[in-house]
Amino acid sequence: MTTRITICNGFFSLLILFLFSACQQNEKIFEGDPEFVVGNLAFPEGPVFMGNDLYFSNSYGGWIGRFTEKGTLDTFVDLSPYNFKPNGLYASKNQELWVCEYQQGLILTVNNQGEVTAILDYQGTQFSRPNDITYHKGLIYFTDPKTYATNVRDGCIYILDPETKKIRLFATDLAFPNGIAGDPKGEKIYVCESALNRISTLSIKNPEERSVFINLPGGDPDGIEFLDDQTLFVAHFGGGKIYAINVSQKTLIDSVEFPGKRVSNCAVSPDKKYLYVTETETHAIYRVPLHH
Repeated sequence: MTTRITICNGFFSLLILFLFSACQQNEKIFEGDPEFVVGNLAFPEGPVFMGNDLYFSNSYGGWIGRFTEKGTLDTFVDLSPYNFKPNGLYASKNQELWVCEYQQGLILTVNNQGEVTAILDYQGTQFSRPNDITYHKGLIYFTDPKTYATNVRDGCIYILDPETKKIRLFATDLAFPNGIAGDPKGEKIYVCESALNRISTLSIKNPEERSVFINLPGGDPDGIEFLDDQTLFVAHFGGGKIYAINVSQKTLIDSVEFPGKRVSNCAVSPDKKYLYVTETETHAIYRVPLHH
């Protein structure tokens, strides 16, 4: 009898654990379907908020757009006369945009008047094609992919000091590093290795301490954005979805599908009511209401 009770109790515990895990897996993050915001773009990328206005790269067009909180769209800065093509963006607290420029392999700064105020390279040499950029603990990190191949790992991550504008190498041996974000807890850098369909983490103190955070087959993990210290959003380029990932459990907990398959990047609105998403098959920006 004692043995039977032990087995039943063990089974009951496993059942409770299974039900708890199932609830965690089905956690509600997205509140509805994508809502169309603006279209007729040319490979939109790098959405970022400066105040309540959304800025984004219109990569193939060579300009950076601004979608205001009043619902108007304008060209914030036209970079095409310089043959610049913008990609990832970071908005600083002093109303400045830091821009990944992939055509000529540069990092740009643009002030709030839409004027290019700095053009940076690495010790006199252009980067391969800067892709995405983030701010973390006083420093700017940006990815610089080169070859898209599963067996060639020639991508890098660089660190830029926004005060001195000095740049140093942070990490090498990455397979087409793409989207990048800093761990809200301050310990790691998350980076999408698109050619291997995975997100990896690198220690801030020692980037050689790295591990695979999650694999996402069926498309390339592209832009990433933290909602909070437990939820990471991933734009799944080729898969046509945004995934929400529970960071501590390393599990997919919610997803939302888009009209096009090439979802490129995302940004959480300042009030955290919406996730704004760029999509490069329909060449449009959408937003998805978030659960509260």
